[in-house]
Amino acid sequence: MEKSIEKIWNESFINEQSLIAPKINDLYNKKSKSIINRIKRTYEIDNKGLLPMGIVVLVGMAIFSEFIIGLYGAFLIFSLYFFNRNLLSRFKSIDIKSDNLTYLKNYRSIISSIMISTRKLFMFGLPIAVMSIFALAYTIKEKSFLAGFIPDEASFLQVLGVGLLMAITISMICTVVYVISTKILYGTLISKLDDIITEMEALKKS
Repeated sequence: MEKSIEKIWNESFINEQSLIAPKINDLYNKKSKSIINRIKRTYEIDNKGLLPMGIVVLVGMAIFSEFIIGLYGAFLIFSLYFFNRNLLSRFKSIDIKSDNLTYLKNYRSIISSIMISTRKLFMFGLPIAVMSIFALAYTIKEKSFLAGFIPDEASFLQVLGVGLLMAITISMICTVVYVISTKILYGTLISKLDDIITEMEALKKS
């Protein structure tokens, strides 16, 4: 029996769609891979920038006769480097065998968790670090640049109080700087990643 024109057209349409679908998937795979590689590279460069910063702090504080405090400050910065590296290791937990959409959604979820953890660090970890530096300066009481800001008659609680005020101020400033810098460095990339996820979800439903 000869095929009707309608049946032939329908079969041709199905065959055409079966050819287009892999091309669309391949296009989204390439786009998502490019975005993820750029986000990953930016994270790595951003974190590795802490290493020379720690060295600069150590050398700079040593110049002002603050070698012990500089050493402690460098230790805190290097600790932040390893903290960030531990956060970035979460990406390795994603199942690479999962489909592209699931992989992207998991990747996006980990980015959100990293940002939340980093913001908490600036809000709570940074004040503790600043206060510990003042506590150390009060304990060693060496004739140094920082010691000039601590009166000899000041008690430990007074020094800690000053440290707390400075810590809160620095924490607020650094949190604002973090939000702005994150927006500048990652805002466009994350927005593109969100767009790809939204488009792929729409295609999946259609």
